[in-house]
Amino acid sequence: MMRILKFTLFLLIFFLLVDSDVMANDETNSNVINILDGKNMSEEELDEIMNSDEEFIVELTDEQVAEHYAKIKGVSLEEAYVAMSDNLVQSNSREKRSLAPKSSCSWLATSTPITIPNRFYKPTLLVYLNVCCGGGAQYIDTNTKPLLQEFRANPISFQGTIVVELYNGHFYYTVNGNFYDSTSTTHTGTTGVTTIFSATYSVAATSNYYASLTILRTKRDVLGY
Repeated sequence: MMRILKFTLFLLIFFLLVDSDVMANDETNSNVINILDGKNMSEEELDEIMNSDEEFIVELTDEQVAEHYAKIKGVSLEEAYVAMSDNLVQSNSREKRSLAPKSSCSWLATSTPITIPNRFYKPTLLVYLNVCCGGGAQYIDTNTKPLLQEFRANPISFQGTIVVELYNGHFYYTVNGNFYDSTSTTHTGTTGVTTIFSATYSVAATSNYYASLTILRTKRDVLGY
């Protein structure tokens, strides 16, 4: 009888420990996304974040987006605003339109450090998304192509294709191409089919090869779902 009681007590303690461990793991693995409020940051604070090589998600005003787009692309502010406007116009011309008014939408800038196999240098993948509010929740406007969909990779340059597939709370990216030392990159266009957007880039010279990069379809959380 004593053996049965001891065995029963052992099982009870065992299952309590297992349950508490499962709960701890669930809390540890909870998918909490930290979205920085760049709208209320000083220009110096925002520049420090945007120019870092760290992973981040930051919400920006239209003016901030235009300024950073102009810097990255090497264009004027007027050209930046035209690019932003063109993206939204193309979104509204699609058969499946966003139900949220423009005032309920804003831009999220995401930066994702990328590892090149057997190379020290890490470029960052920049994807700027239009995010809207509806029903008390945020969601990615999957009908608007990313404003930016490219590598920040100085002093190396990327030639190839970056595919971004948008979902309400995240996106998938696929990369296939090569990097080259000290040359310039030209964006030859971004095409979209439903929620999938493919951006193609070419370089001025291919004699200074640095490395190849192939990334299979990989998830990037944005809103935590």
